[in-house]
Amino acid sequence: MAKQKQIKQEVKIKAREGSRLTDNQAQIFAKHIFSMMKVRSISMVTPEEILQDAKKKSSPYHDWFDWDDAIASEKYRTNQARQLLGSIVEVTITHEEEEPREIRVFVNVTDEEGNRGYVKKEVAIQTPKMWDQVIRQAMVEVTGWKKRYEEYTELAKIHKAITDVENNLGL
Repeated sequence: MAKQKQIKQEVKIKAREGSRLTDNQAQIFAKHIFSMMKVRSISMVTPEEILQDAKKKSSPYHDWFDWDDAIASEKYRTNQARQLLGSIVEVTITHEEEEPREIRVFVNVTDEEGNRGYVKKEVAIQTPKMWDQVIRQAMVEVTGWKKRYEEYTELAKIHKAITDVENNLGL
């Protein structure tokens, strides 16, 4: 049997692109979480456990959380409003299709004055700058998915299709 060549690899922790975290924070936080998991002999951690740990002022990510209840609750409710707007869909039923299609009613865009908010999808479609934002955001999400699953060769056709669309859009 032939001896397999050893490939030297370096694994580095960093923040996901677009994240609020810096690469340094991601490294510190991950190291702490890995240590916490090792000490507790667990292989899985939940957001609730991270929050419990973060309540300790000694936790490296304590300051990353909003502990002012007025601010945190407002941010939470704002996030709930985002989820509400993102959860409203139109259902298109055609007799040729087996399944009805659900399409979001509101899309998130920035207007000419720089205000970010939600508009009806039809308004965005009729406003080229807004529609471009919607398509670019969709491609950011699709490209992120592609990066997360690029090692799965079973999905190669999907990866190629995404790359083709990226090239067609000049991204």
